[in-house]
Amino acid sequence: MSRTDLMETLKSGRIDYVRVEFIDLLGHVRGRSLRRAEFEKVMSTNQGVPYAESLVMLDYLDRPMRTKYEDMLAIPDPQSFVIIPYLERTARVLSFLFSPDGTPLKYCTRSLLQRAISRLEEHGLRLETSFEPTFYLLKDDQNGMEPSDQGKAFSPEGLMDQQGFLKDVIKYLELVGVQVEMINKHYGPGQYEITFSSSDAMVSSDYLITAREVIRDVAKLYNKVATFMPKPFSNTPGSSMDIYLRLVKTDGSDAMLDSNDPKGIGLSKTAYSFFSGILEHLGSILAIASPTINSYKRFKELITPNLGGMGTERHFLLRIPSNVKESKSIEFRLADPLTNSYLLLAAIILSGIDGIERGLDIEINNVVTTIPRDIREALNNLERDGTLKYSLGEDLVRLFLELKAREIEDYESFITQWERDAYLKAGW
Repeated sequence: MSRTDLMETLKSGRIDYVRVEFIDLLGHVRGRSLRRAEFEKVMSTNQGVPYAESLVMLDYLDRPMRTKYEDMLAIPDPQSFVIIPYLERTARVLSFLFSPDGTPLKYCTRSLLQRAISRLEEHGLRLETSFEPTFYLLKDDQNGMEPSDQGKAFSPEGLMDQQGFLKDVIKYLELVGVQVEMINKHYGPGQYEITFSSSDAMVSSDYLITAREVIRDVAKLYNKVATFMPKPFSNTPGSSMDIYLRLVKTDGSDAMLDSNDPKGIGLSKTAYSFFSGILEHLGSILAIASPTINSYKRFKELITPNLGGMGTERHFLLRIPSNVKESKSIEFRLADPLTNSYLLLAAIILSGIDGIERGLDIEINNVVTTIPRDIREALNNLERDGTLKYSLGEDLVRLFLELKAREIEDYESFITQWERDAYLKAGW
């Protein structure tokens, strides 16, 4: 909603508390709840809500990364303001982060995406996207966390088992403005997939953040746990997140199709250059798209895309759907639902711009690049990618790499039960 609409909503007396939230570098939601009067003061003065800069750079265990911090200000974005329908008289708004001197905080990925969108608009283009995240619904029983049902892949059984939960998820998502196109029982027991309607890149990123909050909260209302972990169980399918990407001209007309395409697919030269840029930087993008150690355990599954190219077969990372002339979208198939959607779409847009500016082309149904085998290889790709590092911001990328290096170090130092089972009696 507009700032005027937001202020009118506050004056209506329906809201007592407003959560002013922001996204940290790893994609976690942070924030605090303000009383209505204090939030009205923030909106009327536009001075923002003060936070410690350390909050945007916490690691996976909420440990600070640096020993010296400055202040930062969260400036609420009225367009992201929603009333939370299952909480009493409570609303939420997402923010852009600024330094005290008024400049955008260099670690604010929402601001980064905004800048990437502006750069794409300089080329007369916009990116419309649709996220399709997968998640597990879990119950806590005597064996610990287990899938909430045993419904088979794409069966009505799972939809029946969890119909109350799923109906409430869709109802609450649509009440906060997130339009749902479909929901289905996915491959694993207790695993579900939800598809959101296409929108511009910023709104779609907001949709994903909002949806993760709503799905998590509704699960709690049902005494369940929703997890977006890519591979929560060794013996069940991983959770992925397909992303549908469509270029549109800033005047609203189509930028994807060309009936005279010599490749016979029907795509435009601009589209080929944009997606060729994504493939050019694919190894780096995957450090953001699949950002955890656990993400790459999903890569070993048969159904996971493993072809570094653009083609019609479902194992290509960039898939050309059979209905591409109707959907005008290309599917990016190797993200997972824990990604920071703002950082990921910024990386995709900036890579695509690089492809357009260099006039890159693409060979359809051919493998043109390799896919990283693990998070370390993906991070090394990002560290060596001078073009993308410069576009994203070298300070931001450096911090991202530091956060991930600490995560890897902790993981490699941890002794697992598997190791004890395998080696405790070795040499006897």
